[in-house]
Amino acid sequence: MDIATILIIGAAVLVVIVWWIVISERRMSPEDRAVHQRNLQRLSLDQQHGQISPQIICPHCQTRGTVRTKAIKKKAGISGGKATAALLTGGVSLLATGLARKEALTQAHCENCNSVWSF
Repeated sequence: MDIATILIIGAAVLVVIVWWIVISERRMSPEDRAVHQRNLQRLSLDQQHGQISPQIICPHCQTRGTVRTKAIKKKAGISGGKATAALLTGGVSLLATGLARKEALTQAHCENCNSVWSF
């Protein structure tokens, strides 16, 4: 198979998938479509800001049950071990690793006041 044939088959498959999505959404009742849209919005928020943590209270607006949390890694200054390796290798190790160390944190986002903080 040449590249043109592969592209034509890929485009045909994409058209069928889009057609199937449009047809399936038309078959939904307005109530089902609203539920589907809410579920998509909730999944999007889960991917962006993480799951809701019902016990955490927002330090800014003092509300409980509106804070989403997720694990993140953040640069946190210069790593001593990496600096030592850079001196021993004449700076070559900096190309592969850099000097910054990464720190595991939890990022929180309040849906009520849109505040974002890390702890």
